[in-house]
Amino acid sequence: MAKKRKIRYDRLIPLAILALLVVYLILSLLIHLLFGGGKDNKKDEKIYTLCNLSAKKTLALVNKEDRQNVAMLKDYNFYGESMNLYYDVYNREMSSEKTLDGQTLALIDMCSGEETKLTMSREVDRGIDIGSLKPGFYAVYTVSEDGFHTRLYFEKSIYSDNIVHSVTRNGKRTTVELIANKKLFDAEGAEESVLDQAYLYLKVTSEDVDLANETEYDVAIVTAPALTTEGVSLVGEEYNGYVEAKELWDVAEKLKQNLEAYDLKVIMLKDEFDQNIMYYGTGGVAYKAYKSGVKNLIYLDMTTDDNYIETVYSSYCSERLARSIYEELVEIGLYEGGELAQSYQETDGDGGPVDEAYEIRETGGKVIGAATYSEYSRQNSSFALNNIHGINTVKIVTSNIWSSASMEKWTQCKDRVAEAITKGYINFLNHQ
Repeated sequence: MAKKRKIRYDRLIPLAILALLVVYLILSLLIHLLFGGGKDNKKDEKIYTLCNLSAKKTLALVNKEDRQNVAMLKDYNFYGESMNLYYDVYNREMSSEKTLDGQTLALIDMCSGEETKLTMSREVDRGIDIGSLKPGFYAVYTVSEDGFHTRLYFEKSIYSDNIVHSVTRNGKRTTVELIANKKLFDAEGAEESVLDQAYLYLKVTSEDVDLANETEYDVAIVTAPALTTEGVSLVGEEYNGYVEAKELWDVAEKLKQNLEAYDLKVIMLKDEFDQNIMYYGTGGVAYKAYKSGVKNLIYLDMTTDDNYIETVYSSYCSERLARSIYEELVEIGLYEGGELAQSYQETDGDGGPVDEAYEIRETGGKVIGAATYSEYSRQNSSFALNNIHGINTVKIVTSNIWSSASMEKWTQCKDRVAEAITKGYINFLNHQ
């Protein structure tokens, strides 16, 4: 009689598991080839994703965008916290039709669907206000009066100089990245792009600011005199016991303390009131302003010219910050009302409009003609001429040092000037 063979379960079980794994792998391969091996799935492997979504859901979101009507942009720049867009390559003489002057801009958050509308202007401080944007990833449109949306794209993809930071608010700073890249959502090696144009997106994030270790400043303060030639007084005018530079420095120091109390990072562009530092050239006042990363600059001045009135001056193509400060200085009695002033519009050597006030012009970058006006100003060419990040500068002419009546008023108001400027500046930041 044949001997009954004993089943070896210790060998059979591993073989059964191996067989099941082989079947699983074969089925997985078939499913992948039949349902998941196409071109779309290759894109899902590694692409730029939005809103913490998968690649597949990101592509679905992008493809839902309304691009029935499109319009091409060619340029952009920044002035303070204002981002400005243009239908043509920017120049200071461009017509309103080449800007977004009077148009309504719609920023649609790709993640939440929320739509933010802004009214644009050719004035350089009334573009997209980056300080007011909430975190999100925005598609950018213009909107007609009847609600017709037109998707904006750039003529060429943008790869550099496209990030700007806001002023610090409540301990946080907003970062805006301007994105226009036709290949943004493409997988590596893709034969065709997901986007047919370099559509404009704004990526907005917010982060806490460690002021103690932060290297980028929010606001700069500088006091007269701003030296443009050698051999002149380091303290400005002296009259009836008043020393121009010292009077203004007293206010500047107090203003710095006041602004820092609002958790702003403030830089004084002079180390002392009588510092021997030139306004132009590498290492000068304007150079230090650009290097500090500030968005706004407050220049404190006095005058000796009866035709140069005591008021707040802004660029010829901006006024919001100046107006906010001016109203507070009227309130304390430093000025008797009237109007703030925009600096005169003059012509540079190439025939374009520029600010005659060099203290405003030379920190305004390419936007308002820095380093174009004269041989002196061309000393700023290396850092200002083509700089698309203009600093929003106001010049506060507090008083006429040669006028007894004016200086009497200055003496009465001096202790409140820093507080008034601070209030005006904070109101401006809060968009009141």
